[in-house]
Amino acid sequence: MTAAINPRSYWYDLAKSYSALGSPLKPCPEDIAAMEMPTFELAARNGHERVRALLLGVTPAIAEMRLPEGSSLLAVDTSVAMAQAVWPGDIPDRRWAVCGNWLDLPLRQGSCHLVFGDGSLNCLRYPGDFRSVAETISHVLSDHGVFVLRCYVRPDKREAPEDIFTEALSGRIPSFHHFKFRLLMAMQPSAGQGVAVKEVYDLWAKRNLERQLMNCHAGWMKKDVDTIQLYHESYTVHTFPTLAEWREVLSEFFDEVSVSTPKYDTGDRCPTLVMRPRRIRCLAGPA
Repeated sequence: MTAAINPRSYWYDLAKSYSALGSPLKPCPEDIAAMEMPTFELAARNGHERVRALLLGVTPAIAEMRLPEGSSLLAVDTSVAMAQAVWPGDIPDRRWAVCGNWLDLPLRQGSCHLVFGDGSLNCLRYPGDFRSVAETISHVLSDHGVFVLRCYVRPDKREAPEDIFTEALSGRIPSFHHFKFRLLMAMQPSAGQGVAVKEVYDLWAKRNLERQLMNCHAGWMKKDVDTIQLYHESYTVHTFPTLAEWREVLSEFFDEVSVSTPKYDTGDRCPTLVMRPRRIRCLAGPA
């Protein structure tokens, strides 16, 4: 008998365990600072009295970050469980969250000055879903709007899972979150295939290294290691393109303004891209 595939159960379990997650799976203050900077630069450059922003997902750290006075933030997430569990709460005329589809956003064309995402596209399939959502975002952004995206990037040279286990057993990986993050990327055959989290759990269970790893890492917490259970029997797929693969799709709709790389461990895999809709080039006319 084939097991029923129910990706929604993964997001339900993730919502319940969200507080146990840590960097790089959640943005740290350095990541938030990289998102705030282009926000205030845009407000100063364009003189908006009221900046209208969209958040792909319900990342609490982004919902609570600094925005120019008078700004509003709408968050759109497909998971009711995530919205109920992690959203810090609506504030009238300032921020609110709705459940919806990123391919059918409840916004008019050109109605947003800013769109934020934190690993948002990594839960989609590459390249088709990436392309569809990127196109939708380019439509809701104003001509001089900005797309600010922290994305998870697989290194050009793919790691071997066994090398990650060896490094972990030698005590050289700072947290279980970093370990799990790298293992996900290492087990992905290609960006087009992505990686089902069940495969990561199955390898983890097969190696049965929990006790050894806990002994090697005094700083590893049992509650963090237990988050691997989210992957058990879940067919949810995550996708980790290389930076070149990210740019191949995003460049169809956006011009890259800047890329910032955080200084924390594995920060090279979590750059924040700042982009503007490509149609501005057409509006400017020939040089």
